[in-house]
Amino acid sequence: MPPALLVVHPGALGDVVLAFGLIAELRRHFAPVALMAQSEVAKLAVEEGLADEALALESAWTAALFSGRPEPGALSRLAPYSHALAFARSPELADGLRAIARAGVCALSPRPEPGLRLHAADHAWSAVKACGLLPADAVPRLPPRRASAPPRGAAVLIHPGAGSPRKRWPIERFRAVAAAVESEGGRVEYVLGPADGDLRPRLANVAIVHIPQDTLALRRLLASGRAYVGNDSGVSHLAAWLGLPSVVVFGPSDPVRWRPIGENVEVVRPPLACAPCFEIASVNCERPDCILEISLADVLQALKRVTGVAASETGGG
Repeated sequence: MPPALLVVHPGALGDVVLAFGLIAELRRHFAPVALMAQSEVAKLAVEEGLADEALALESAWTAALFSGRPEPGALSRLAPYSHALAFARSPELADGLRAIARAGVCALSPRPEPGLRLHAADHAWSAVKACGLLPADAVPRLPPRRASAPPRGAAVLIHPGAGSPRKRWPIERFRAVAAAVESEGGRVEYVLGPADGDLRPRLANVAIVHIPQDTLALRRLLASGRAYVGNDSGVSHLAAWLGLPSVVVFGPSDPVRWRPIGENVEVVRPPLACAPCFEIASVNCERPDCILEISLADVLQALKRVTGVAASETGGG
C-alpha cells in the first residue's frame, strides 16, 4: 500500500491552482491524498481528481494545528496520514503536523523569495523533491487538455477584476475588447469575483454579468466558455488550468514568477525598462506604465492567437 499524504496550503485560489500539477504528481506516489485549504479550494481539488479528501482550514479543529498543539480530535482524524507537506513557513504548523505525520513533514515557503525570477510552481517542485517526497525522475503533471471544443456560440468570458486594484487593466479597455468581439458577431459575458464588488456598477448596462456563488460554480462557468480574458488573478489561473484559451494581462506583477499554467495561455505585458515591482513596492509608480501601455490591439491580437480564429468566429449564427 502506498503511504498517505496530507497537503496543507493556506493560500488563495491562484496560489493553490499553481500547485495543482505538483499535487497531481504526488497523487501518483501517495494514497490517499488530502488537501487542507480554504474549503472551496479544497473541494475544487477533489472535483479535479487531485485529492481524495477536502479538509477546510476554517474548521476549529484544523485551525488548532497552527498553534503547534493539535487537539485530540485532529490527532485522531489525521492519524492515517504518514506524510505531510505544508505550503507555509510556520514553525507552529510544522510542530503540529509532526505530532501527526509519523514519517516527517516537508514545509516550504509558498512562493520564491521576492526578487528571485523563478516560477512559483518550479520553486515548489524543487523544494518537494529536496524533501524526498518525490523520486528524482518525477515530472510535474501538466493541466489536462480540454476534453472537447465548446459549442459554437459559447461566450468569451472577461474577468476585469483582481485581488489587488494595482493589477487591474482599466475596465474601459476590457469593455473595448468586448465591443470588438461583439461587433464581429461574438458573444461576451463578464465574470466578477468576491473582491470585485466595486466593478459591478461599472457594468450596470451589461446584459450578462456572472457572480458565481462558489468556486465550483466558477469552475463550471469557465469550463463552458469559448475563451477567457482577465488580469493576473486566481480566476485566470483556474481558467488556464481548465484548458480555456486565455489572455492574461500582467502589470506590476512578474509573469516569470506567476504566469498561469495551461496549454493555451498568452500573457500580455509591454517591454519596459523597469522591473516588476508588485511584491517589492507598497504602491504603484506615479504612472503605472506597465498597465496603461497595454493596448486594445495587444489584447485582441493575443485573443486571436490563443483561439486560432478571428473574433467573428467566436459567435453563433
